[in-house]
Amino acid sequence: MIELTSLTPQLQAAHWGWTIAIFLWLVGLAGMGFFLNYWIRQKNFVYVLTVSGIVGTLLVVSHLGRMLNLPIAVFSSLMDLALNLQSWMLIGICLLSILCIASVFYSFICAGIFFKGEKWQAMAQSDWFNGIFALLGVCCTIYSGFLLTQAVGISLWNTALIPLLWIMSGMASSIGCIELLMIFKLINPDTVRWSRRTAFWVEIAELFTIFAFVHVALGSALTGARAGAESLISGPQSTMFWFGVIIFGSVIPLLLNLLTRSHKILACSAVLGIIGALLLRASILFAGYYDPIIF
Repeated sequence: MIELTSLTPQLQAAHWGWTIAIFLWLVGLAGMGFFLNYWIRQKNFVYVLTVSGIVGTLLVVSHLGRMLNLPIAVFSSLMDLALNLQSWMLIGICLLSILCIASVFYSFICAGIFFKGEKWQAMAQSDWFNGIFALLGVCCTIYSGFLLTQAVGISLWNTALIPLLWIMSGMASSIGCIELLMIFKLINPDTVRWSRRTAFWVEIAELFTIFAFVHVALGSALTGARAGAESLISGPQSTMFWFGVIIFGSVIPLLLNLLTRSHKILACSAVLGIIGALLLRASILFAGYYDPIIF
């Protein structure tokens, strides 16, 4: 066992706390939600995804300081032709900005605001239109994962499994949102008859990816990665990880989907899955420790 008190947690230095965790959660919900929306194309789902994307983007921008700092910096870089195209933060902000603007446009079409008429509705239901949103959503979700992998000195995050994990948990929370909307009759149930079967396999894939992530970290030669994994398994984040993510966030929804068709129980299952996706991001964030500097 590694003595965690001898290491510096990122919460004390980078301060990536609940604001960033909620940002990652909302972007995953919006991103993978638009991916799933390719098959369902329901306006109420689009509204939820639009709000999620906008709120998530505002959260990450607010974390950078004053709300106007980032837009001013981007504008100045554009004027000076000095954009750093190798910066994941810049790439991500561009992707998120496009997602926000495009999703508002999509919502306006669905609501018949400004963009009225059959041609707009036909476009919103077209394969190419929803295909663009599906691709954009996946890219935003992957970006939110690679944002962590680029963190210098926090070896727990320096793995390509995080983007994959974000995709799986984003899918799980999006399906949970779909099921809630279906239960409350806000979307057509005929378009989402596949949701329970898909939710089962997504939860299985998510659990497998979590296992792989922890296993790789435990076997790492880097102290920070092993410390982070131990923090998740038996350390400060173990309660959130085992109860919030594994048991209530994954295993119980998985079993409930298999054992019952009660709408009330399925609603509880969906809520647990959505919260579990948030706690997954929070626990991995909070388990980040800087590798010690060896002289």
